[in-house]
Amino acid sequence: MNARTHRPIPLALTALIALFSAFAALALSGGHEAHARGTAHAASASVSPQELALRNEMRRLWEDHVTWTRLAVVSLTAGSPDTDATVARLLRNQTDIGNAIKPFFGNAAGAALTKELRSHILIAADLIAAAKAGDQARVASEQARWRANADSIATLLSRANPGYWKRAGVAAMLGEHLRLTTLEVVARLQGRWVADVAAYDRIHRHALHMADTLSAGIVGRFSGRFR
Repeated sequence: MNARTHRPIPLALTALIALFSAFAALALSGGHEAHARGTAHAASASVSPQELALRNEMRRLWEDHVTWTRLAVVSLTAGSPDTDATVARLLRNQTDIGNAIKPFFGNAAGAALTKELRSHILIAADLIAAAKAGDQARVASEQARWRANADSIATLLSRANPGYWKRAGVAAMLGEHLRLTTLEVVARLQGRWVADVAAYDRIHRHALHMADTLSAGIVGRFSGRFR
C-alpha cells in the first residue's frame, strides 16, 4: 500500500495547537482543583435518583455537543451538502445546554450561556473556513476570537457558581476542549485519519469530564434539591 501524502495546511493553524496547549496550561492547577472537588463529592455521598438524573442528562448533552461538532467538522472540511443541516443540529445543542442550567441559575444565565456557546460553534466554523482557504491572517483573527469566547464562557460560569466553578479551573477545562478540537481539525485537514479518530476519542473523554464538573458544581450549590 502506498503511503498517503498529507495535505498541507497553513502554518498559523499548526501553531494554534501549541498556542492552545499553553492556554490550557495557564490554569492547569485550577482544573485539577475542580476535578478533585467533583471526585470528592461523588466519593463522599451516595447518589440520589435526582443527582443521577442530572449527571446522566448533562453527560448526554455534552456527548451530543462533541458528536455533532465532529459531524460538523467532517461536513465543513469536505464541503458536503449536509453541512447546513448538521450545523443547525449542533446549534440546537447549545440551546439545550443553556436550558439545562435555567432551573438552577435562571433564564437569563441560561440564555447567556446559549449565546456564548453558539458563538463558540460559529467561530469554529469560520476558523475552519479560513484554514481551508489558506488565509493565515484570518486564521489568526479567528483563533483570537475563539479564545476570547472561551474566556467569556469561563467568566459567565464562574460568576453564576463561584464557589464550585472557579474561573481558573473552568478556563483550563475550556482551553483543553479548544486544543483537542484543534488537533481533530488539523488531523482531518491533513488526511491523517488515525490521528483524527484518536483526537475524537480524547475529546469524548474530556467532554464527560466537563459534564461531570458542571454537574458536581450544581449538586454542590443546590445540595438540598438532590437528597
